[in-house]
Amino acid sequence: MKPEIVKDDKIAALIGYQGFVGQHLFKLLAEHSAYKKILLLVDKKVKVEDPKTEVIVSAIENLSFNRGKIDDLFICYDASFFNSGGKYTIPRSSYRHFPQMIQRAADSQVGQVLLLSNRRADPDALRTINRVRGLIEHLVRKMPFWSTHIFRPSLLIGEDLNQEWGKEVADKMGAKIDQYTGGWLRKNKPIEASLVARAMLEVAQKLNKGVHVYNSEWLQDYAIVTRKTDIQKK
Repeated sequence: MKPEIVKDDKIAALIGYQGFVGQHLFKLLAEHSAYKKILLLVDKKVKVEDPKTEVIVSAIENLSFNRGKIDDLFICYDASFFNSGGKYTIPRSSYRHFPQMIQRAADSQVGQVLLLSNRRADPDALRTINRVRGLIEHLVRKMPFWSTHIFRPSLLIGEDLNQEWGKEVADKMGAKIDQYTGGWLRKNKPIEASLVARAMLEVAQKLNKGVHVYNSEWLQDYAIVTRKTDIQKK
């Protein structure tokens, strides 16, 4: 296992490029100076025009990793499954290959793993998709990666929210509802896929060792700060 991860000249691998979060994350990786190379691991051929990106077409069961060559592995499969009308989902039959894929990543000494999960992921959940998500989380936590980051948003929104349309009123109403529901709204409030992607990329640069979980409330707080910062820059 790697004793440390370099902060510059990194190699990133992205699984789930076709999802909403994956699409945004790829653009951010391509623009980020810390990454000298990006590996897009896809199950179907895609056309990408970026000089530092290599597209690798492989089914999950055949996916392999070059030993000691990947610093940050972003797993965004199924990113839009929880968004009705999402344009990309991974076949449920492919989930059974996740344990072997994660084990191969660990055996190849991948440094950091950043996993997109969901707030309802639970190994004991009644719904199959939530139960499988929970099992995947549990597996990733057990692997000896130098650093593991799990992101658990509620519903994902494919496009950015309109900053002007009733935003201030909606926030005030939401705060009142949260007071009487123990934060229910904050835990279940949808979030833009673009903001989740930004959070994943920023966390990857901090190089915090160990296992870290970012729940829906953390992501909502991150979104509020990020939106304000973006508005101030305009």
